[in-house]
Formats: sequence, structure tokens, C-alpha cells
Amino acid sequence: MENSLKPLLEDIKKLWDGLDIPQKVGLLALTVITVAVAAYMLAKSLEPEWTILYSDLPQSDIANIVESFKKNGQAYKVSEDKKAILVPAKDKDDLRIFVAENSLIDSQSPGFELLDDMQLGSTDFKNKLTKQRIFQGEIVRSIEKMNGIKSCRVQLADPERSIFEDKDEVPTASVMLILNEGYRLKASQVKAIKNLVAYSVPRLTPERVFITDQNGASLSEETGKNSNDMETFKSNAEKQTAAKVSQVLEKIVGKGNVSVQVNADIDFNSTKATIETYVPVGDGENGYKGVLTTSQSEVETYENPNQTPVNANVQARNLNYAKEKNSVNYSVSKEIKQVVYAPGTIKRMTIAVAVNKILTDSEKEELQNLVLSAAGANYERGDVITVSSLQFESLAEEEKKQEVLEKEIKTKAAVDYVTKDLGPLIVVLILGLAALFIIRGLMGRMGRTVEIQDVQKTFEPQLPQMTEEVPEITLQETLPKIEANIDPELERARMELNDTIMADPAEAARLLVSYIKD
Repeated sequence: MENSLKPLLEDIKKLWDGLDIPQKVGLLALTVITVAVAAYMLAKSLEPEWTILYSDLPQSDIANIVESFKKNGQAYKVSEDKKAILVPAKDKDDLRIFVAENSLIDSQSPGFELLDDMQLGSTDFKNKLTKQRIFQGEIVRSIEKMNGIKSCRVQLADPERSIFEDKDEVPTASVMLILNEGYRLKASQVKAIKNLVAYSVPRLTPERVFITDQNGASLSEETGKNSNDMETFKSNAEKQTAAKVSQVLEKIVGKGNVSVQVNADIDFNSTKATIETYVPVGDGENGYKGVLTTSQSEVETYENPNQTPVNANVQARNLNYAKEKNSVNYSVSKEIKQVVYAPGTIKRMTIAVAVNKILTDSEKEELQNLVLSAAGANYERGDVITVSSLQFESLAEEEKKQEVLEKEIKTKAAVDYVTKDLGPLIVVLILGLAALFIIRGLMGRMGRTVEIQDVQKTFEPQLPQMTEEVPEITLQETLPKIEANIDPELERARMELNDTIMADPAEAARLLVSYIKD
């Protein structure tokens, strides 16, 4: 092994000694750059695929996890915002179990495990706070299991009981939900959360549970009070109305030649009205009598017991009489209605229609009537319908812009791929080829010089005068002896070779040296 490496080392030493100072510096710089780039690419290729272990952690929890990973020699990374920990994807599940086993995250809401830390002799105040923390922790764990909820925080207020009913206060609760990006809770989900919190705490009712999201928007099970549901309801109503109008107009002016925008002013207030109606019934002198409520009849009679006159000359008079009095009371019927006006009533609607066509006044009026019927608009309500005839940007120009945009995106993606992925490889390849060509050229030049010198030394005794004509006997002496029964073809080739050498001995020697070198 040493014998085989010794000539190679000697050749390298000769090559190095034959270089001047600038060539040596350039070769060293090229070697260092090549090694550095190759090491960088190798490290990148061996780097594992990173994934998020935990995110949105406080600094204390991140410090606990990082310290534990350092002790165990586990590979990890901390995100730029210092709120997430990244680990190799293949170790994610095992590390989650490791973190849970060692209780490295202390910010999770504790529940019934707080009972394990209770000590004898605790004060009533501490026991009450521990009870409250248990309720809060268990409620948080239950809510965080729901879809769309990233995390939550629950605060319970349980005042002291009073022996006086008018001074006895009931518990209240506030819940802050951190929802996943783009997720909105429905009214039924909000109601379920309220019931979950209320039925978990004694004497707490759903009406005393206040819920908000991370943006500070109040959440309620009633559509009129839930800002998320209000926006969703309004957006859906506008989209459905615009779709109906577009479907009607596209059959007339063609697809892509109409644009419809709807803006609806919706009343989300829930109101209740009580209506009392008095309706007379029956037939009477005026067409109705009403409903008989009371009837009273009174009869009065008088008779004189003495019918004989005192004086004969006086004519007897009849003093008997009778009196009858009837009283009848009637009442009209009364109807009481309680009407509840549900939220979501459209107070006013504005519809803007743009048509890619020059329209006359009569055509605009016809289109307005179609929009009025399709959208269910009402001018008496204050709805506004505007139809404009405009020249749309041609579809060809839109397609051309889209193609240009796609081309720019592809070009940017290709540039990113070349600069980030292929760039380092190309640099390594160029540096390697440059080093190879330089070394090969230098070694070839040095080897060619040595070979030419060796060949000249070999041919000097055989060709003493290369410029003079060589006698035929000298050439015969240098050629091998030919047997008597030689092949005629070989003999003819030998003669041609002999004639060539005799014609130009110097050129023949140069060709022989070049052949030996190759």
C-alpha cells in the first residue's frame, strides 16, 4: 500500500513545487470553498424533517421542555417567536408522551389532581379556592375537546351565601374561547357551552354565563345577539339574492356579461307585541248587540184595599197600579294576541347590476322589473335597484393577464427552486470541475514533460542524427527479424512502414513519442 502511494505523493509534490504563488493560493482557496460547500450540502441533506411539538406556550413551559431535552440529548428547535418547540417528525409522538409523563407543561388547567396536593390544616379560604380551581380546570378540559376550539379560559365567581334571601347572590361565570383560524361557532354550540358551564357549577344558570372569543366579540345562543351569526346570516342572504338575480339575467345577456352586488340592511332585534281587539257580535237594532253579561227585571204593583168611597156623593177611583223595570247589559268580545317578531327582518336592500351591453331606457326598465321580482325587493320599503350598462373588460384581456400572472408565478417558483435547491449543487459541481481541470492540466503538463524527456533519452542512442538521412542497414537493425514464411500482407505493411520512416525519420520519431504518451 505504501509503495503504491509513494509515487502518487511524489507526483503531487512535484506538481505543487511547479506552481507559482498565485496558483498555490488559488488552488487552496478553491479547495477550501469546495469542502465548505460540500459540508453544508451534506449537513442539509442529513437534517431531519422538523414538526411542531407544542405551540403557543408561555416562556416558563418552553424553558422546562428545553432544559429537559438538553439533559437527554434530544434534538429540538425553538421558533422565532419563542412560543413553539420543533422536534424531528419521527420523534413527535414519543416526545409528547415524555412531556406528559414528566409534567413539563405547568400551564395546563389542573382539575381533580389538585386534591392530591391538599394538606391537613388548610384554611377554609384555601379550600374554597381549590374547589373553584377544580371546577375551572375540569370545565376547561371539557370545552377544549370540542371541534374548532383551540383553547379556553374559565373564570368562576362564587360569592358567599347569605341567610337573607334578598342579599343572597348567585354564581356567575365568564368564558373566553380561542378559536381556530377561520372557525366560527354556531348559536347551538354557544348554547351547549353555556349549558355545560352552568350545569357543572351549583346554583349557576345559563343566563349568567358570559362567553367571548379571542377578538372580544360577544357570543350568544340568540342570532340577534351573536355577532358571528349576524355576519354569517347577512352574508348568506346577500349571496343568495345576488345568485338569484344573476341566474335570471345571465339567460338574457349571456354568462359573464352581468355583475350583481347586493347590500342588505337587516334588523336583528327581537321584539314582542301584545294586541287587544274588541269585536262586537250578535244582531240587534244597530246590527249587533254583543254578548249578554247581566239581565235584571223589576216589577212593582200597588192595590188600594179600601174600594168603598166615604162620601156617597164622591165617585169611587181606581188607585191600583203596576210598574215593571227590565235592565239588560251587553259586552263586546275581546281578543288578545302576543306577536313575537323574530330577528333577521330586512329593513332595506340595495341592488347594483352592471350589464356588459348598451341598453336603452326601456330595456333598463325591463331589467329593473326582473331584478325586482327575482330579489323580492319592495320599493315601498325603500329598496333601491340600479342597472348600469357598461363595457366590460374583454375576456381575452383577462385571460392574457391571467396567463401573464401564471407565468410570473411559475418563473418565480423556478427561480426559487434554482437558487434554493439547485444553486448549491451547481456551485459545488462548478467548483469541483474547475479544480479537476486545473489539477488535470497541471499533472498533464508535468507528465508530458517527463515523458518527452524519457523518450528522447531512449531514442538518442538509436537516432543519433535525426536531421540526416538514415542508412538502410541501421533501420534493419532496429526492426525485429522476420521469419522466412512471413505472411505477404505483413511483409507488404512492413515495407510501407519502412518507406515512410525512410522518407521522414523526424516525423516518425514524433509520432512514436506521441503514441507512447497516449
